[in-house]
Amino acid sequence: MVERTVSPEDLDRLARQRQDAERGYNDALTLLDQALPHPLEAGAEAAVPDDAGPAGLDAPPPSPWPAPDPDAPRRLRWLRRLLAPVVGPAFERQARINRALIEHLQRRAVAAGAERRHAEETAARIGTHLAETLTFQSRLLQYLQRITLLVDTKDREVAGLMRRINEDNGAAVAGVIAGLEALAERQAGLRESVQVLHGAARVAAREIHRLRDRLAGPDAGGADEPEPAAGGGEREPAPADAPQPAVGGGGEPEPAPAGAAAYAIFEDTFRGPHTEVAARQQRYVDCFEGASEVLDVGCGRGEFLELLRDGGIAARGIDANAEMVERCRERGLDATRADALAHVAGLPDESLGGLFAAQVVEHLEADYLLRLLPALRRVLRPGARIVLETINPASWSAFFSAYIRDITHRQPLHPDTLGYLLRAHGFVDVEIVYSAPVPDADRLRRAPSDADLDATPDGAALRGLIEAFNRNVDRLNGLLFAHQDYAAIGTRA
Repeated sequence: MVERTVSPEDLDRLARQRQDAERGYNDALTLLDQALPHPLEAGAEAAVPDDAGPAGLDAPPPSPWPAPDPDAPRRLRWLRRLLAPVVGPAFERQARINRALIEHLQRRAVAAGAERRHAEETAARIGTHLAETLTFQSRLLQYLQRITLLVDTKDREVAGLMRRINEDNGAAVAGVIAGLEALAERQAGLRESVQVLHGAARVAAREIHRLRDRLAGPDAGGADEPEPAAGGGEREPAPADAPQPAVGGGGEPEPAPAGAAAYAIFEDTFRGPHTEVAARQQRYVDCFEGASEVLDVGCGRGEFLELLRDGGIAARGIDANAEMVERCRERGLDATRADALAHVAGLPDESLGGLFAAQVVEHLEADYLLRLLPALRRVLRPGARIVLETINPASWSAFFSAYIRDITHRQPLHPDTLGYLLRAHGFVDVEIVYSAPVPDADRLRRAPSDADLDATPDGAALRGLIEAFNRNVDRLNGLLFAHQDYAAIGTRA
């Protein structure tokens, strides 16, 4: 059930807000257009007289000294006549300068008045232009505010629409997913049932064939050949429903053929396809390069036997599950139904060039494993390699998923424990090799950290918290999502 957070009424309200914002935007744009300031034009220049200075300073000398006043005293008239040739020209020149200066000052006064009027007119035009500019800036600010409001209302409306669409899509997808999951569950159950029936049918067909050959008698030429005993000798085949020793059950009987087929199908379902398992085990082939007489204990469907055969390495396998052995034989592989400890006990000393066991030791009781390891050392040649792969219980996801899923598992083996057991039983150069890493997408994510946060005290504190968080994430990933499998690899001294 998808929770609705946006109703049709919410969408109508957001649409009205957006429309109001559009009207306000258009009004603000109109006012802004009307408030555009007029260009500031220069007025007519003030009339300034075009003269460099007082006029008449370079004029020729004036006329002779004027005649004396007849009514003046005689001494004065005599003195005037005496000084006229000397002082008269200077006085006349000064009088001319005074007249020119007065005329110049009069012209400058007129020019100053014109300049003052021109300045007043310019100031008035600037004031008008400034007022228009201030009005325009005010309208521009209002316009920008309207833009912000319009964008905000559009964003809210779009966000509401997108959320509504996502919720509608989520509801539709949830319905489809629920239907697909239900269908997948039905198909998965049907597929598993078909696989169980198919496996049971194969077992029944083989048993019917054997029974028919047995009833036909030895003269029919179809009687079963005796199956090799666990110790390497000959023995008569047991009845189809007779209990058989398990790989690591410590003497526990193997399930009947139908149970063996069911467990084989369980392996098909949860261990993975044949090609996928072979790809994971390819890395171990190099451990047996140049070896011969390699024994695959618990060979299962024969993935590793095929890899060794393709690598030109002579090998054979044993498995307590009759269905698994039949599958190996159908692929042309050398496989025998046998208990591991009993089979190894019947082998000569130093007769094997290597030993491989994948996903086997976790099926063994502790006492059985402690008896099997020295037996394996006895039958391996000096320098032969032993590879024991198992589930990694140090990875919580592997333990709570792969390990406890299989009801035939007896006990988990920590990597340190299995490595120690190999060394304690005389194997050297023991190493632990991890495999099947958890994809990064399924692991806990680290928080991003930026060194620029150190620029401020608050940022530095935040970065410290982020780094502490990431350290905890790394520790949890190491516990929860470590490699799913590991192999303890050693060498027979």
